Amino acid sequence: MNLEFKVLSHACLLIKTDNTSVVIDPWLLGSCYWRSWWNFPQAKYNVSELEEVDAVIISHVHWDHWHGPTLRKFFKDKKIIIPDEPGLRSREDLKKLGFETTLVKHGKTLNLGDLKITLYQFGLFFTDAAIIVEAAGKIILNANDAKIAGLPLRKILKKHGKIDFAFRSHSSANPRICYELEGGNFAQYDDPEHYSRSFKLFMDAINPSYAIPFASNHCHLHKDVYKFNSYISDPIELQDYLSKQVDKKPWELKVMMPGSSWNTKGGFELEEPKEFINKNLALIKYQEKVQNKLDLFYEKEMQVNIDKNVWKKFIKMTKTPLFNKGLGRFIVTVTKPDGSGSSKLINNQELQDIDFVEKSEIDLPLIIIPCIVFRDAVKKNMFEHASISKRCRFIASNEKDMKRLLKIVNHIEKKERLPLKITLRQLSRFPVAYIRRWRELFVYSQAVYYKYYKKLPLYLVEEKILKKT
Repeated sequence: MNLEFKVLSHACLLIKTDNTSVVIDPWLLGSCYWRSWWNFPQAKYNVSELEEVDAVIISHVHWDHWHGPTLRKFFKDKKIIIPDEPGLRSREDLKKLGFETTLVKHGKTLNLGDLKITLYQFGLFFTDAAIIVEAAGKIILNANDAKIAGLPLRKILKKHGKIDFAFRSHSSANPRICYELEGGNFAQYDDPEHYSRSFKLFMDAINPSYAIPFASNHCHLHKDVYKFNSYISDPIELQDYLSKQVDKKPWELKVMMPGSSWNTKGGFELEEPKEFINKNLALIKYQEKVQNKLDLFYEKEMQVNIDKNVWKKFIKMTKTPLFNKGLGRFIVTVTKPDGSGSSKLINNQELQDIDFVEKSEIDLPLIIIPCIVFRDAVKKNMFEHASISKRCRFIASNEKDMKRLLKIVNHIEKKERLPLKITLRQLSRFPVAYIRRWRELFVYSQAVYYKYYKKLPLYLVEEKILKKT
């Protein structure tokens, strides 16, 4: 039996045998996150191959993995396989688009033709899933964005044995660089080299035959976020980092650009990473190519206004469970592409119009967010996506205010996975899920120790746990 896999885009992987095929995390069309993220290099795929797939596997709900326009365009009548996670967001949103879903419990194997598929969830509230696909005597681990480590990762290795091909992200997808202390130090809460270090630590822990940088080939073309391209770690930078390491391991790095493939008969066929020879020039040309789409979106953004109902719903989102108190005093400024905007002072459950603010004051942390992003984030309950877009700015005057701002944003983002109206059914799913996922609890206890006792930033906590895996 022949086995083949192809990288189609940023985080999209096609796996097929002579009789069965699946596509994982398809984002193939256009942009996502309000024109912020674009596939870079651009996606390469064969429509006939997409039409023939037996199922789509979605690892988690983020739009660069769960892309509505791509799903509607190419996979309307396909089986959708998702992890049976505690939160219901992914399932419910797929249902709204007209898709039926097959839920796979943590660690359970689904047989689909020639393929054996096992999903391993990881993450306390914002759950990702690492995906194992077995066929033709080969084992593929697609960890994508899942930061799986410690006992859960050791469980995967014990159950499945030697990993032949391991895919993992190697660049920032989180909004840490959007947090600013006054002075505009975007990197205050991040370390770009962390992603290369954690990639190596992960691969050292599992020791696959081949390690493949994945789920990180994107860029930012909207004028609000173009500057953040310098923070994206591309696979060539990762390759250079690994070449300088003294403690080299037996696994081999393979850089697979969109269009690259491997099969049992011929091995690897790799596309040249030409976009990274002169990345800055390639980005300029890419932006020029899609400038008409960007201009149309800027015009659309200019037409968006925030009405009282949106602000009213936002205030509800700021309520805390204990006594329904608010989140204290902070400012939200909503903006348009021409630099205009308006600001509101939120004081627990009170809302007050104030002069336009772009600079934080002591005891008044500030969120600056485009009108279109704020409107959609409130109406559709997707503040986590708003943050990931990197189109928001989170500004504080001092460390104390920054800590409070982090809590404010974290509280609002959690509403996306834990809806405003939480049913008993949803609450009951969390303890039931962790019966199967009990090993994660040990990882969280380690994380608490490193974060709160050792005072390490979260990204270094991940590295510490990987080192002990």
